[in-house]
Amino acid sequence: MQVIKIKLGSPEGMAADQAMFAAVQAIAPTQARIYVDANGGWDLEGAIAMAHWLADRGVEYLEQPLAEGNEAQLPSLKAQSPLPLFVDESCWGLADIPKLAAAVDGINIKLMKCGGLGEARRMVETAKACGLKVMFGCYSDSALLNSAAAQLGPLADYLDLDSHLNLRDDPFRGAAMIAGRLVPNDLPGLGVEQVVSQVAKVDTGGDTGGDADAA
Repeated sequence: MQVIKIKLGSPEGMAADQAMFAAVQAIAPTQARIYVDANGGWDLEGAIAMAHWLADRGVEYLEQPLAEGNEAQLPSLKAQSPLPLFVDESCWGLADIPKLAAAVDGINIKLMKCGGLGEARRMVETAKACGLKVMFGCYSDSALLNSAAAQLGPLADYLDLDSHLNLRDDPFRGAAMIAGRLVPNDLPGLGVEQVVSQVAKVDTGGDTGGDADAA
């Protein structure tokens, strides 16, 4: 299964978003599942229109369509949206979930938002009790944080933990991306090693062979 998450919410407006989506979909594998994150870039009217437009093109869910601070408009959007709605920036911790439960279909949990695995686990349990789906996401996080979040992967409906793949010099090595899946290893703890860069070794007089120290 292939999954594509398209980031929309362009400051140039909905026409630019539609053009971006169409360009990506045109080269996407036919059977790929497509998700959309609007990054809080639409107003209520635009979000309703885009939800219908995207649903007609097979999108599975819509994330953070309205900007943080506009949560009072989410019930109106939910009532008119053909797509499930997830919130990200609108949901930072456990206390936010009950206030959002009737207005959305799911939440995006990030360790950098909630503060750690303990709070993330409590958020999962609360979200499930409220009938919400759960996604684990990331910012520009290293393999350390994404490997930590992957420990709770079986509790999630969706995983978006790929930011470490975009880092040129990730200081950690942990869960590996295998056939599109983030797979934890058999090392103890979080299964993360600290990578010792060649530059660091040269500066300290060490050899330049690549290795890693257990973290």
